[in-house]
This record gives sequence, C-alpha cells and structure tokens, in this order.
Amino acid sequence: MHLPKHKGTIVLLITLVLLGATFGAVKMKAENDSNTPFTVQIDNSKPQGSNDYTITTGIAKHWINDEGTQRQTYGAQYDCTVRNNTNLDITRWKVVIEVPGAEKEDIVVDSYWNGDYVYEDGKITFTAGEKVDPIRAGMDAGFGAVIISKGLMKFDSYVLTGYKDKPLTSYFNFWFVMVLFVVWCTSVVAYILYRVRDAHFERYKKNMDSIISQSMNTFANLVDAKDPYTKGHSTRVSYYTARIAEKLGFHEEEVRNVGYIALMHDCGKIGIPDEILTKPAKLTEEEFKIMQGHTTYGGKVLKDFNAIDGIVEGALYHHERYDGGGYPEGLKGDKIPLYARIICVADALDAMNSDRCYRPHLPPDVIKQELKGNAGTQFDPDIVECALELIEEGKILLGLHDKIATAEKRDKKDKKEKKDK
Repeated sequence: MHLPKHKGTIVLLITLVLLGATFGAVKMKAENDSNTPFTVQIDNSKPQGSNDYTITTGIAKHWINDEGTQRQTYGAQYDCTVRNNTNLDITRWKVVIEVPGAEKEDIVVDSYWNGDYVYEDGKITFTAGEKVDPIRAGMDAGFGAVIISKGLMKFDSYVLTGYKDKPLTSYFNFWFVMVLFVVWCTSVVAYILYRVRDAHFERYKKNMDSIISQSMNTFANLVDAKDPYTKGHSTRVSYYTARIAEKLGFHEEEVRNVGYIALMHDCGKIGIPDEILTKPAKLTEEEFKIMQGHTTYGGKVLKDFNAIDGIVEGALYHHERYDGGGYPEGLKGDKIPLYARIICVADALDAMNSDRCYRPHLPPDVIKQELKGNAGTQFDPDIVECALELIEEGKILLGLHDKIATAEKRDKKDKKEKKDK
C-alpha cells in the first residue's frame, strides 16, 4: 500500500487531536465526580464490621518526666495511621481525636509532624499537610505528635472528614485512550519507518528510471542517427504516444512505460543497411521487404529486455494495420496489442509531420484528413479520435517545421546583423 504524501501525517495528527479531546473529556468527568465531601465517625472501642476508613494510634516510645514528684508527667510519641479501604482517593482530610478526661492544661504538645495541630475543648485536630495529601485508594497515611500528659493516653474515638476524589485511572475510557495512544505511538514509528523506506525506494526508483531513460534515449539517438531525416523521430513518437495514453486514461506508470516502449519502437532499424534506410527514391519490392524486417529484428533485439512489459510487442507490431493488412503477422483489430496500436498512430503522425528524404512534411489539414480517412483501416478509430482531440487541444502541435525554419532564419539574420555591426 502506498500512502499519498502528507495524507498519512494528516491522519495521524487528526487521530492525536481526537485522542486529546477524548482524554480531556475523561479528565473533566473525573474532576466533576471528585470533590464530594464526607464525614465519618470511627470508634475503636465498639464492635464493628469492615469500615471504609480505619484509624489506629500506637505509642512508639514513652518516658517519665520528674519521676516521683508532684510534677510527674509522661511523655510519649503517638503515631497515627489512617487507612483508606475504598476505591476512591481522599483529599483535604483531617482527623479530630477526642481526648477523654483531659483538661487543656493537662496536655502539652511538644512536637508534631505531617499536619497542623490544634488542641481545643478536649479534642486534638490534625489537618493533613501536603506531605500526606491525598490518601490514595487502598493506601494509608500517617501523622503524629510527641505529647506530654499526666498519664499515657489511649485514643479510640475519631472523626475523619475530607473529600472523595475519584482517580482518573479508575475510568475505563482512560485506559481505552491509553491503549489507543500506545497504538498511535506505534503507528507514528511505523509511519516514519515506512516514509524513510519509501523515500529510499523512490530515490532508487528515480535513479533506475533515469538509467533506463538515458539508455533508451542513447540507443534511440543511435538509431535515428542512421538517417538524418528521422533525427528526433523516436523521441517525438514517444511524446505523442504518452499523450495519447494519458488521453485514454492510463495511470502515470503506464504512461511512462508506453513512452519508453515507443522510444524503442524503431530499434530494429539498426540492422537495416544505410542505402535502403536513406534512399531518396521509392524502394523496390525487395528493398521494402528488407525494410519491413526492422520490426522482427527489433523484436529479437529486445527479446531479453523484460523490465517493461510490452516493449517487444511495441517494436514487433507497430506496423500492423487495424484491418489486418499490416506486417509482420497481419494481426487485425484488438488482436494487435494496445501499445502497438497507439504507437502506430503516433508513428504515422510524426512521419507525416516531418520532412523525409522522399518528401517534405504534410500540411496540418492534410495530416488530420489522413488520420480520419484511415481510421478503421490502418488505424484504431478510438486512438485516432484521441490524437485528433489532442491536436485540437494544442497538446500535439502540427506544422512546427515551418515555424522553426522561420525562427532559425530570423536568428541567423540577427546574428549576421550583429556581426556586421
């Protein structure tokens, strides 16, 4: 599969935009589903089943201050753990801890961590700071303080408040987008590799086309050089053939190939003696038979050239007639390969439009009349119709020889005048 240039890039960009829009929609929904406030009372002194949230407090270490005096107190490090057993994150949370039987003066908070501390009306309130915010689903967070009190304390009653936050990863569409994004990234890599390989192949193909074209043009020029009157004939026939093929709806590669085939249509003339090829008078019957042999000789020359389909048939059958009266095999109608039928018209068109050793070029009106008059006999009528349309459209120009001769005379005159000056 060959991707048209830029279209693959556009498809990838559009896909990325759609993925971004879908991700944005999922993120917006997640934000709308979040920020749901909640409050839960937790009392560890009472029997209870499974809870969405659990809080426990333990004494990591403790010591006695002023032991045996009236000022004796206990210092202890209290570590608290909040466990989130739900599938939702919680944010901006805080824990209110009730301190039973304690007065304000009985409690001194020496230090605390992972939150802000407030002690008021027999209750200690810890508000989560950034270090422990949020508590992810299925995870826990800790905070604590070093408290000086009359005795070691046991905490059983808590109030947890906060906001439920549904994580983005809990949405199916999030993972769907992620999978598509991975596919997209893979596609980008594959597309880049394809483009690199395709560019390399295109350069190789252009190089090979250039080699084939130069080789064929060199050989065609060698053939045309045998007869000064047919100089450039193969190139012009190639051009006319390609334009007719375009008119018939051939795709680009076929047009290029049929142009190459037409370029080589007269390669068999390399084996025709010069005295026959350039004879200004009418050929004898024996000489004409020798001249006809250029088609079969061309087929033999090209028989091992298989890079372009139809090149042998183009050289071999371009002198077959639509009514079956041509040579070398007398093929008729559609039995003649299409490429050969196109070259037949293009070859005759250039022959009439060129000066030959036995006659000057024909006027444009005569050329068009000859094409029309021989449609269905010598030529395929559909191909003649295409050729005439191309002439009317100006894509095939007739009578250029007179214009070129006039231009050459004018150039010579201008050069002479400049030289005289």
